Amino acid sequence: MKGQLRKSGIDAIGDIPWGTHFCQFYQTKEDLIEIVVPYLKAGLENNELCLWITSDPLGVEDAKEALKKSVPDIDTYLNREQVEIIPETLFYLEKGAFDQKKALNIGTEKFLRAAEEGYCGLRTIGNLSWLKKTDWDNFADYEEKVDSAIGNCRIISMCAYSLDKCNATDIIDVIANHQFTLIKREGNWERIESPRRRKAEETAVQATKNWEYTFDAVPDLIAILDTEYRIVRANRAMAARLGITPEECVGLTCYRVIHGTDEPPSFCPYRQLLKDGIEHTEEVREDSLGGDFILSVLPLHDSKGKIIGCTHFARDINERKRLEEQTRQRAEEMETVMEIAPVAIWIGHDPQCHNITGNRMANEYFESRSGENVSPKVTSLRRIFCKGSELAVDELPMQKAALKGIEVRNEEIDVLLPSREWRVLLGSASPLHDARGNVRGSVSAFIDITERKKAEEALRRSEEKYRNLIETANEGIWILEWVPDTGARTIYVNKKMAEMLGCSREEMIGKSVRDFTDEEGKAIFELNMKRREQGINESHEFKLLRKDGSPLWALVNSKSLFDETGKFTGSISMLTDITGRREAETKLKETLENLEKLVEDRTLELEKAYKSLKESETRLSEAQRIAHIGNWDWDLLTCEIYWSEEMSRIFGRDPQKSGASYSEFLDYIHPDDRDYVKNAMKRAIKGELLAIDYSILLEDGEESTVHMRAQAVFNEKNIPIKIKGTVQDITERKKAEKALELSEERYRIITEQTGQLVYDYNIEKDIADVAGNIEELTGFTSEELGNINLKLWTSRIHPEDLNRFLENHKKYLELDRKSYRIEYRFRKKNGEYIYLEENWVSQGDSKSSVNRVLGVIKNITERKQAEKILANIETARKKEIHHRIKNNLQVISSLLDLQAEKFRAREHFKDLEVLNAFRESQDRVISIALIHEELHEGKGKDTLNFSPYLHRLVENLFQTYTLGNADISLNMDLEENIFFDMDTAVPLGLIVNELVSNSLKYAFQGRDKGIIKIRLNRGENGKTVSSKHENRKEGYGSTNFILTVSDNGVGISEGFSMEDSDTLGTQLVTALVDQLDGKIDLKKDSGTEFIIRFSIPEKK
Repeated sequence: MKGQLRKSGIDAIGDIPWGTHFCQFYQTKEDLIEIVVPYLKAGLENNELCLWITSDPLGVEDAKEALKKSVPDIDTYLNREQVEIIPETLFYLEKGAFDQKKALNIGTEKFLRAAEEGYCGLRTIGNLSWLKKTDWDNFADYEEKVDSAIGNCRIISMCAYSLDKCNATDIIDVIANHQFTLIKREGNWERIESPRRRKAEETAVQATKNWEYTFDAVPDLIAILDTEYRIVRANRAMAARLGITPEECVGLTCYRVIHGTDEPPSFCPYRQLLKDGIEHTEEVREDSLGGDFILSVLPLHDSKGKIIGCTHFARDINERKRLEEQTRQRAEEMETVMEIAPVAIWIGHDPQCHNITGNRMANEYFESRSGENVSPKVTSLRRIFCKGSELAVDELPMQKAALKGIEVRNEEIDVLLPSREWRVLLGSASPLHDARGNVRGSVSAFIDITERKKAEEALRRSEEKYRNLIETANEGIWILEWVPDTGARTIYVNKKMAEMLGCSREEMIGKSVRDFTDEEGKAIFELNMKRREQGINESHEFKLLRKDGSPLWALVNSKSLFDETGKFTGSISMLTDITGRREAETKLKETLENLEKLVEDRTLELEKAYKSLKESETRLSEAQRIAHIGNWDWDLLTCEIYWSEEMSRIFGRDPQKSGASYSEFLDYIHPDDRDYVKNAMKRAIKGELLAIDYSILLEDGEESTVHMRAQAVFNEKNIPIKIKGTVQDITERKKAEKALELSEERYRIITEQTGQLVYDYNIEKDIADVAGNIEELTGFTSEELGNINLKLWTSRIHPEDLNRFLENHKKYLELDRKSYRIEYRFRKKNGEYIYLEENWVSQGDSKSSVNRVLGVIKNITERKQAEKILANIETARKKEIHHRIKNNLQVISSLLDLQAEKFRAREHFKDLEVLNAFRESQDRVISIALIHEELHEGKGKDTLNFSPYLHRLVENLFQTYTLGNADISLNMDLEENIFFDMDTAVPLGLIVNELVSNSLKYAFQGRDKGIIKIRLNRGENGKTVSSKHENRKEGYGSTNFILTVSDNGVGISEGFSMEDSDTLGTQLVTALVDQLDGKIDLKKDSGTEFIIRFSIPEKK
């Protein structure tokens, strides 16, 4: 274990082995960070579990920030808990005191966790600034146990001690309990070895050297005195302050050298030690040594316990004093600032804000005394509200900041003071933290915005009054904004202005005055805007055009608007409608000029108007007759009723008669509808707009249906004085609607009874109207399906059919095909798949683009099942045919075999040609029989997987021919998944039979071994081998194949020719190649090689 070196990360010590236990003495927080951060960084980078037990001057959060500067991804290590940073209270202390057992147990747990989780080992650092004098002996024992325990473990442990909290004796004890110590001297870290690892005889010497080295390295002033106040030993720091060497200090009397007196001063701690024999510490100022010091003296005893001197320890505290003075000054400055600041500042002195005090302005705001606790948890003199609701104690800004540890920003509160006065405050609150990052209280700062809120409220009311004044003004108000390079645009008009022009306010905003006048007005407007830009305010008459094109004459009072820099920003104008006055003036002028002509013209106009009125009455009557609409009036005050002529005709009443009375009117109404009409008329009298249908009985007994609309007219006292209405004969429309309903019902019955769905699909809206028994087909009710669209329907289509459905659907719509048919599987509500057949016709708009699809869907599952049964029957029939052919061929083979045996049995039969002829015929029959056997064993297909067939055929031939002692091997290279039909498989099988049989019989005569090779593969798809396939019909192509049969036997004579051969086998091969429309090549280079090329047509 000791031999395994680990990177320490500290340059001063380099690599160290497991089991190392060392310490560091530091003076500043920077000293601590300088060693601890690289030490832990090296551990993390080398897969070690790291533990930092921190204490002052570094809290947990400070430690994390320090690590983050050197280890940017420290959050990753923290999240996976490879490094843990905890305060001393969670490791060393229990109820404020050091607990040795707790520290040892937690250390053991961390070590075991490192081993269990696959870390290389454990690396720890403990800061001991918390260690008290009362715990020193117990902790020294703990350090000794740790040093002993980790010697054979994968643990590296470091302890950090503050020099400010250790005296010389403490330093010696610490060094003794560690293997080595890091001390900073003249700005550099140096390693001091512990004597505990030396041999026994070197222990004292090395300890002395280390002690002396440490004694001189410590920056504090240390001297060892005898009982006569004489200096026995002084370190370098003490000698340097005295301006002499350490050797020159020996023998000097301390009070003469330091104080310049003939006897020890009264405050001398050593003087007190000689009296009571105990340690003493005093804070003194000694100018001869350079300022303020903390003096400590510790007794030295001989072996019998007698005091023989002391260790005199002086620590320079000038820097601390300076910082304390700066702190005091800053506190005084802050207190002054708080008192004179025009802001109320409250401070919560505890995490629960039980004690809250404020500065002068805060006391003024809260009507409290100086130093008074204003916490709402203590006093209820003040009530605090936010947005009208009273806040609970924990909802107040300071309490939220302290209890939740959050920043509260810009919160506005209303305070009801003890004087019953309301005050509005605006401010923020923040939590206060102690050195360890824990919340210790909160601080808040608020300003009084009471007067501002009152001013805002007054401004709001003023603006509201101004707005109401403008909105209710009887003149139009028009505000224009001047935009450079663009001109004036409208940013505001009141309601009156918009009404004057017949526009809505929204229609006018953003437009120019030019948009509301004629060409002459546009030119005048441009001139007026130039005058406004010059600051000229004036009144003038101006002609505008209303939305309907009619003129609007207005008296315009305009005022220029400028911003605070004097820049022209627009104008505001008040417009008074003087159109009536202008028209009156024009008419008066015309009347004065040509009064007689006006009278004459007026007479003609009256005659024309009368004639026009009569014509209008005639046209109205004719229009009512054509539309079967009559009108009526019922004067509720005089009970007079007026009926138009068409009204009378609709009710079958003589048009010459006066209008029917109300009771007569009710007599015309069908008895079933009479109460309905009475109640409706009562509602009309109350102001309801009436629109009802009812039936009437004509005088000839015929029944008609009418639609009546009526509305009451009210006087200024809101009393109904008249009812006006119209009546339309809708008898024919009602008959048509009834006929349409009947037609739709018949259509629905037909579709439901046939079991089909008929749909009308709108492509643009992606919605289909469906008719038919949809629940029987899909299992869903119409309500469950809701709006049927393409996405809903396709979600139920079988995944194997979906792509084909979508591709064809899109393709046929793009091609603008008029009709289309498709079959697919559809999943019903119960999960069952059924087969559907869909036929549809597309329809387009005037631009010939398809926007609708009309279709019929029907269930063809039973048909599909029947087709499947027929297909199975056909497969069985084919397999039976192949089986019977195979059996018959095997019978023929057996007969040939019997006949051959018969010839062999003859005693004097010696002609082998006959026997060979029988054998060859038998092999040929077997080659054909094997094809039918393969097809029978297949799945009823019409094609044969040729490669397995060839294997069986050739193996059968090898079993048939016995070659004595010759060792003939077979090498077959057959491409897989080559399928041929009967027309190709039979001749190709016979060719292989002939060529392999010939090789087995003749190629290896006189040889003891040989090889036959058979290769079948697809050739390059270029020009077809067969000419008869070159002009095949569209949709078909050809695949080239190459069959090679070769042997390395004796070969064929040079004069042999396939065309001139007279042997049956060769002639048969040639004929079969011709049957395949192929080509055969013969090579005689090494043995015999037949190469046969042929093409097979295939559908693309």
